[in-house]
Amino acid sequence: MTVVGLLLLPVLVAVLLAWALSAPAQHLDRITAAIVNDDQPVTINGQTVPLGREFAANLIGGDAGLGAPDDPGPDATATPAPAEPNFTWVLTNDADARTGLEAGTYAAVVTIPPSFSANATSISGPAADAVPASLDVTTTPATAYLDPALTAVLVQQAVATLNQQLTERYLSNVYDGFNQINASIGQAADGAAQLADGAASLASGTGELAAGAEQLAAGLDTLDAGAESLAAGLAQLDASVQPLPGETAQLAAGSAQVAAAIDAGSAALSGATAEFATVVDDLCALPGPGGLCDRATAALARLQSANSDVAALAAGADQVAAGNQQLANGIPGLVAGVDQSAAGANEVAAGAGESAAGGASVAEGAESAASGAAELDSGAAQLADGLAEAVDQIPTYTDDDITTLSAVVAQPVTAELDLPAAGSQSVPLFAVVALWIGGLVIALAARAVPAARLLGSASSFRLMLAGAWPAAALGAGQGLVVALATAGFLSAGPAYWVGFGAACVGIGAVFAVVNHGLAAAFDGVGRTLAALVAVVALVVGTSSTVPDALESLAAFLPTGPANVLLLAAIDVGSGWGALVALGVWSLVGLGLAYAGVSRRRSGDAALEAARAG
Repeated sequence: MTVVGLLLLPVLVAVLLAWALSAPAQHLDRITAAIVNDDQPVTINGQTVPLGREFAANLIGGDAGLGAPDDPGPDATATPAPAEPNFTWVLTNDADARTGLEAGTYAAVVTIPPSFSANATSISGPAADAVPASLDVTTTPATAYLDPALTAVLVQQAVATLNQQLTERYLSNVYDGFNQINASIGQAADGAAQLADGAASLASGTGELAAGAEQLAAGLDTLDAGAESLAAGLAQLDASVQPLPGETAQLAAGSAQVAAAIDAGSAALSGATAEFATVVDDLCALPGPGGLCDRATAALARLQSANSDVAALAAGADQVAAGNQQLANGIPGLVAGVDQSAAGANEVAAGAGESAAGGASVAEGAESAASGAAELDSGAAQLADGLAEAVDQIPTYTDDDITTLSAVVAQPVTAELDLPAAGSQSVPLFAVVALWIGGLVIALAARAVPAARLLGSASSFRLMLAGAWPAAALGAGQGLVVALATAGFLSAGPAYWVGFGAACVGIGAVFAVVNHGLAAAFDGVGRTLAALVAVVALVVGTSSTVPDALESLAAFLPTGPANVLLLAAIDVGSGWGALVALGVWSLVGLGLAYAGVSRRRSGDAALEAARAG
């Protein structure tokens, strides 16, 4: 049995180590961690960007890529990612995370602060406002030794993925900005082309305007010549009019003569009329028929009227004939002057026509120039707008802005790891394993129940105590020595060293008693079990990726509460429950030792009775 036990012990140790620690990266789901998402989503260009929720989903293992900013992403659950190993993540609040961390229920807590989305997207705003987003990752010494390192690796990998996605989004926006700048400059180029076309049209219109101006000048020359002709004709007309005063005088003299003649005729006719009137009067005075008198009177009246009209008409006719004769004499010169004036007027009209044509050409040229100027103005405005838009889209940065933005874009998100203090995880674990092995060595160094004492008169209880107290004393001494040797590796003050040393002394005594009891009750099997307990304590304390069966077994074994008590001694968690558990295990050790004494004593007494008989 001894040989079998010696052969099986290394096999069992190797199997336990391989089973528990051969592939920890493949069993990360056995580690439970918590996520506290306090992030406040932000709104960019009217779209909600919940980066905290997206990061939580990405860390948990959901397909939470940073697609459309308004896509809320899948709901984050506590289910690990099926595609690759991951922790078992639990979404919770600050209070539960703090409680679970202190109790060791959660190996780590990842806290996403309220400003996470705002800071992570600050690279899209003013460079001076760009700040990196940070995650708070808190671990605890109450978990296995490798858990903080595994947490750091996993969180850093998730942060690196998020940084890559944010950087890709930023670069996508940058390249899209280049496209917009290209489009704006293209519009500016189109405006420049229109500006060139407008300038060409303006040049053409200016040429036409110059040609029209030349025609206008020619027309004006012709008009000047016509004006000269008109002046000459008017001069001739003036020369022809010169005789008119003399002729007018002659006309006046003739009129006087006619007037004199008319006066003489009128006087003669008046005398005749008067004599005829006397005759009529005499006739009417004669007795006889009255009808003759009436006819004579009427005839006299008609004669008088006709004589008066004929006399006036003759006088007027004489005057008109004289005036007409004089007018006829002056008309040829007047007609000649008028002809010359008409010829000059024609030339003036011709010059005016040419001037009008030149003016029309000038007008057309002016219209072309105006149209070209309008196109030039439109093209210039479009060019100005395009260049202004391009300028607006091209950001400018100061040296400080460039330094800040370069640093933030290179790593938009950082993880601030709050790792356990140096030695706070490893030293308690190693001290527990060392003290357990020390207790095992004490059990191997001395017989649990000396045969010489079995036949004595002392009771089994006294024999049990006689074997247990030296082991407990040695174990306590081992605890003191281990505490003194390892205290320097703890990042704790002297006050904690005292508590740590006291806990090591008590644990060493309890472990020695338990190992003594196992050896007394089960002999070599008990020592083998003790060796396996050391292996279980070591592997469970090293990583939380061990199988659940070993986790449960380790919590039941005395090494579990011993590790909790040492952690409590350096202010990690509470140790009262561990004290009670170790007290129970000390009683179990004493009970096993008593059972071993009783078993051996009963067997030896039976043997002596048989020999005596």
